[in-house]
Amino acid sequence: MKTRMKTSIFTKGIVLSALLISSCAETKKEDAAMAEKEVPMVEVASDEYSDIVLKTLGHMANYEHDAFAEHLADDIIWYWPDGSSETRHSIEGKDNLVSWWKNYQETTGATLNFANNTLLPLKINTPSNYYKVTGSGVLAYTDLTITLGDKSTSVRQHMVYMFNDDMKISHCFLYYDRSGIIELTNVVLGETEE
Repeated sequence: MKTRMKTSIFTKGIVLSALLISSCAETKKEDAAMAEKEVPMVEVASDEYSDIVLKTLGHMANYEHDAFAEHLADDIIWYWPDGSSETRHSIEGKDNLVSWWKNYQETTGATLNFANNTLLPLKINTPSNYYKVTGSGVLAYTDLTITLGDKSTSVRQHMVYMFNDDMKISHCFLYYDRSGIIELTNVVLGETEE
């Protein structure tokens, strides 16, 4: 009788242990599945986006307006480095932006040079409080030199380019000290002739 009882308890113990181990394994699988579904706020994007930004900088420097426009979304918003997120000047629309650059070239006669370019392609999965945009983009750091006659000014600038699903630039956020540029060219960025 004692042997039968020990066997019964032993068998029940084995079955109970197997069930516990099995249920723990299921929990680990569920946890692993949930961890896989968790999307990071930011991840690395394709270098193709950096290549587009580099080409765009070249087109801007050479005032190649049509080639520059090919990389822009029709509804692009170009944010100048003044004011806060609510008050900064911007230019909306590809045609308006290209017109601004044509006017800038004609009225200033300035040459542009972008050097020491550092480009970091990222995919933004969660919008920040400031940008409120998601998708693929590029953090760009460049040295911009503007030359007008025998005078020039240089500034290290930070730009954030964001792209739409067609790999066209949909947003550009600029950050730099613009005082030297305004002094040299007498042009306030974002202001256009009406």
